[in-house]
Amino acid sequence: MRLLSILFFCLLVTAPDARGEQEVIFSAGKGLGDALIQQDSISSAEMAGINYAINFAEFPLTSGLWQWWAQGSYSHLRLDHLGERQEQNVVELKPVLRWYPKPRAEGLFGEAGVGAAYLSEKNFGDIELTTHGNFALHFAAGYRLQNGAVATVRYSHFSNAYTNTPNPGFDFASLNWHFNF
Repeated sequence: MRLLSILFFCLLVTAPDARGEQEVIFSAGKGLGDALIQQDSISSAEMAGINYAINFAEFPLTSGLWQWWAQGSYSHLRLDHLGERQEQNVVELKPVLRWYPKPRAEGLFGEAGVGAAYLSEKNFGDIELTTHGNFALHFAAGYRLQNGAVATVRYSHFSNAYTNTPNPGFDFASLNWHFNF
C-alpha cells in the first residue's frame, strides 16, 4: 500500500497540468457470480455508489488522449443470504487511467484503475475475505456525450492480491453516470 501511495504522489507531482475537470459519478449495479475472478457468487447483491474524480494530467499522443484521474468512491451493497439481510460498505481510493482513441476527450473510451479499498465486512454472502483492507481494481468502457456527460459500464474486483490466503475476491458490475464540472 505504501508503494502505491508513493507512486500515486510521484505521478501527481510530475504530471503536466490538465484542465482540472472534475466528476461526480452515480453508480448502480449487481454482484457477480463465480464466472470471473471471485470464487463464490454474490449475484443476488444490489449495489449503489457515489464517486468523486479529478483529472490531474493529460497526455495527447498519436495513439489518442491519455488522462490520469484521482478517484475516491463509496459503494453500498446489500443482499439476503440464508434468510438474513447483509450489508457491505466499500470505500476506495485509486488512480485511474482513461484512454480516448481520438485526440480529444469525446466519444468512446476505456479506463482502468488500481488502488486501495476498505470493506466494512469480511463476510458477505458465501464470500469470506481474510482482511478488511483490499486492493481495488476496475475496468470500464464509456462514452462521452457532446455536453460533457459520461456513461460507463464498469467491472470492479476487490481482493487481497494473495497477500493472505484464501483470496476469494469480491466482484460486481455497475452502470455509471458521470456529471462533469
